[in-house]
Parts: sequence; C-alpha cells; structure tokens
Amino acid sequence: MLTVLLFGLISLLWMAMGLTMIAIPSWWSLWIRQAVADPVSRFLLAQGMILTGLLLVVGASTQGGYWLWVTLGSLSVAKALVLLGSSESLRMRLLTWWGRGPVWTHRLAGVVLVALATLLAIDTIRGGQ
Repeated sequence: MLTVLLFGLISLLWMAMGLTMIAIPSWWSLWIRQAVADPVSRFLLAQGMILTGLLLVVGASTQGGYWLWVTLGSLSVAKALVLLGSSESLRMRLLTWWGRGPVWTHRLAGVVLVALATLLAIDTIRGGQ
C-alpha cells in the first residue's frame, strides 16, 4: 500500500514536470537555472532527486518493469550527486548546454517524462503483475 502511494506521488510529480516542460519550456528552463544557482535550493532539489531515485530502486521489486524503474532511480541518484558535487563552472556549462537547445528538445523531454509517468502509474495500478 505504501509503495502504491509513493509511486503514485512520483508519477504525479513526473506528470506535472513533463506537462510544464511541454507547455512552457522557457519558464521551466529559467526555473531550473534559478534553482541550481541558489545553494539551498540546489541542495533541496538534489535531496528530492535522491529520495525519489532511492524510492524507485527500493520499491521497484514489486513492479513488472523492475529493470526500468531501477535504472531510472539509479540515474536520478547519479544526476543529483553530480549536481551536488560538481564545480560551479561545470554546473553552469551543463545548464548553458541544456538551455541552448531548441525548444522542441525541451518539449520532447517533457513528452518522454509524461510517458514515463504514465507507465509508472499503469505499472503501479496493475500491482506489478
């Protein structure tokens, strides 16, 4: 029951993030840049990413797409650790690289995130059968 609740919340969070990336990609890029620039906000963002990733890794044993959720959870943890441990110049280079991409790439990333959120919700509702 707890896994269903936590995975449902993760799915809703991913859905909201994906829809935001699709609808207003310029605002999303600006928000990410501001969140990463502030040390406290960056720390809280990275901690949320680590928590989400660990929940996916630990709770995925009951899911049908075990390998997918463990992989995504591991990538989330790794991304957060890079965000926390990288130098200021590397973080800014990565953000600049991401921000220079055309708008359609941000929207495509949003579509992928919405698809993953939908798959996680379906897998959670089905109970991993």
